[in-house]
Amino acid sequence: METSHGICRIAVALGENHSRTLLEQVEHWQSFLALVNMIMFCTGIPGHYPVNETTSSLTLTFWYTLQDDIMSFEADKQAVYLQVYRPVYFQLVDVLLHKAQFPSDEEYATWSSDEKEQFRIYRVDISDTLMYVYEMLGAELLSNLYDKLGRLLTSDQPTSWQHTEALLYGFQSIAETIDVNYSDVIPGLIGLIPRININNVQLADTVMFTIGALAEWLADHPVMLSSVLPLVLQALGNPDLSVSSVSTLKKICRECKYDLPPYANNIVAVSQEVLIKQIHKTSQCMWLMQALGFLLSALPVEDILRNLHSLITPYIQQLEKLAAETPNPSNKLAIIHILGLLSNLFTTLDISKQEDELGEGVPLVKKALPQSGPNPVVVVLQQVFALIQTVLSKWLNDSQVVEAVCAIFEKSVKTLLQDFAPMVSQLSEMLGQMYSTIPQSSRSLMDQFSEILFSMNKHCFALLTVWLKEVLQRPNFPSSRLTAEQKDTFSQQILRERVNKRRVKEIVKEFTLLCRGLHGTEYAADY
Repeated sequence: METSHGICRIAVALGENHSRTLLEQVEHWQSFLALVNMIMFCTGIPGHYPVNETTSSLTLTFWYTLQDDIMSFEADKQAVYLQVYRPVYFQLVDVLLHKAQFPSDEEYATWSSDEKEQFRIYRVDISDTLMYVYEMLGAELLSNLYDKLGRLLTSDQPTSWQHTEALLYGFQSIAETIDVNYSDVIPGLIGLIPRININNVQLADTVMFTIGALAEWLADHPVMLSSVLPLVLQALGNPDLSVSSVSTLKKICRECKYDLPPYANNIVAVSQEVLIKQIHKTSQCMWLMQALGFLLSALPVEDILRNLHSLITPYIQQLEKLAAETPNPSNKLAIIHILGLLSNLFTTLDISKQEDELGEGVPLVKKALPQSGPNPVVVVLQQVFALIQTVLSKWLNDSQVVEAVCAIFEKSVKTLLQDFAPMVSQLSEMLGQMYSTIPQSSRSLMDQFSEILFSMNKHCFALLTVWLKEVLQRPNFPSSRLTAEQKDTFSQQILRERVNKRRVKEIVKEFTLLCRGLHGTEYAADY
């Protein structure tokens, strides 16, 4: 192995450093092609990386270099080189997809976690190489992959899941970063996916990621959603497919939301079920709530409210129970989790963008019904505001809980913009109470305060102006140490800064120090 490794390093070094020079030696083209074929052998060296061999990864940068050099020639020379090297690069695709195949289940089970991680990174490097090679081979590469996959799935002969997975991985690698909307093979690929016998976690993962990579294409071809959405919803219940299934659903809900109303009830029901069963880790639960926010955004207001009621009522009830308990580490985590779910839902539940996104070119069937009545997010916030205040009053000295509370309102302001107006007075009152009741609050809490203040200033300027004037007129608020002039200066400084968030944080910090009589003292550095 060491000998072949050394020979490979020499061949790759020669090819990488002298590729253009060797290409220009036209009379010796066969000699250079022999070197290229030697490097191709090193790329496809037998065995699985990194357990049986570690040579193949050394060769990948050579293929970038060779392609760059070929494509840098003027058109007539380039055409000659492409005639010789396009077949070489098609061979390279076959070699790379073979190297990307997983070993047998039995062998893979014996690999260490470090070996599995190295293999994952190696596959990412192969994916990047395939994406780059597509720039040379173009649409013919997709057709080539589609033909191979079609023959594999329609063959009477037994096939390995590893072969199927590798071909799909090739599609996914290209579709993730290249616009494939023009491709005439994608409808066929979508049609083939339900024919795949998904009996393995790695294969199922790649099926999910491939569907996710085609989310934009599905938005332009919504009739195909019915072919793949059931697979995604089924995978949602499998904890082993947590990342791939949730991220794919999120992409579909973001890109195809105006075509999803017929599927909305089913998507919400399945999502509720997996959330209640706690199948997914915290981060995937947050993604799932973001997906539901995108989905609900395209529905009529009454449908949004109905779905919101069924979706978040169990969490509100749980939060009420937790708020009544004595603070402890266990219920703290549960409170932060529930507040996080609400924050992530409100981040993407945005009915205001419907008119912006649905331009003249969008078919009428895609346009959601006109919205009327209060914004659903505002309705929910008003219903839970008193409960959130109760939680906050018990956890004022815990920066993580306060941060989770602030995140709900900060994200809501960013999403709702002017629609947040009905909440400004309540939120402002709460911020004022926070500010005068947590005299020893940390810098991180003041940063959270600044974030909300900045968002309100940016999106609800007129209302914030009224509130600041009103609240700062109160005697001894937020501190008896402040003069009327200092309050007025603070108000003017805040209202001027609608772009520079960092400056708002500095203004709040300075004002906080004045409130505590610490401005200009040695303690100021702590904030």
